Amino acid sequence: MKELIDYILQFGNLNKQQIDLVLSKVSELKLRKDEYFSEAGRIPKQVGFVVNGVFRIDAC
Repeated sequence: MKELIDYILQFGNLNKQQIDLVLSKVSELKLRKDEYFSEAGRIPKQVGFVVNGVFRIDAC
């Protein structure tokens, strides 16, 4: 999750306790090709941060 913390730190400073809090709330999710992060008609319960690869968004 170093990539996420590095991204957040671009916008301001966090102390060690704040970084630990962020890290305690995140988890890594790996999606394979043709898997969905979110589906139409469903209320999202999470947000994503792409570390490697590409997200495709179909806007219908």
